[in-house]
Amino acid sequence: MSNLSVEVKTENDTTIVNLTGRIDEDADLKPILDLKDKKLHINFNNVEMINSCGIREWINMLGELSGKITYSHCPQSVIEQINMVHGFIKPGIDVESFYAPYYEESTDEVKMILINTSDVVDNKAPVMKNDAGEELEFDAIEAQYFQFIKQMS
Repeated sequence: MSNLSVEVKTENDTTIVNLTGRIDEDADLKPILDLKDKKLHINFNNVEMINSCGIREWINMLGELSGKITYSHCPQSVIEQINMVHGFIKPGIDVESFYAPYYEESTDEVKMILINTSDVVDNKAPVMKNDAGEELEFDAIEAQYFQFIKQMS
């Protein structure tokens, strides 16, 4: 039984794919495969996890798709896989937005903040502030975390 829900809707010339749940060996990716030639916008916002079997299935699925693909709202687990596994991004795939860890000293907490890829310049994390206007500290190694951006050209 699949632990992944795939919701598909069309807006103008783009097919929006909202993913919810887990991308693993049981994930049913057929609803995405059925969109072979379409321009896809894949929203990972509600993806809880992705494991090695899910990555294999995802990469196999990408081999069947031929349209332009944009990833958005990628959680840290997806960004880590994109950076580690060849094929998660291929020509024609862009990452529009993703979550990145920022440390807030006043609360001693790490917060996941949504960043637009276009806001990352020269592998430097954009400056983020808390509600009190205090600057947050990027809580990862920038060169490693943003490595995927170089793959999108």
